[in-house]
Amino acid sequence: MEVLLRGGPGDGQVVPGGGETVAWRACLYEITTEFAPRGGRDLRVYRHRLDCCENYGRGADDRCE
Repeated sequence: MEVLLRGGPGDGQVVPGGGETVAWRACLYEITTEFAPRGGRDLRVYRHRLDCCENYGRGADDRCE
């Protein structure tokens, strides 16, 4: 399954994934109830979690790793 990333450094990327979260590079994206059309199909949208990016000190306190 492929998903669409919204927000953060991966905005607009279509990546393989599924489940509650998707990791893209050093950032975490969470599932939403939204779908967006891309390439003739509807993809599930995953939103960026700002507090889980490497630049923002992601760590075990917020279960980002």
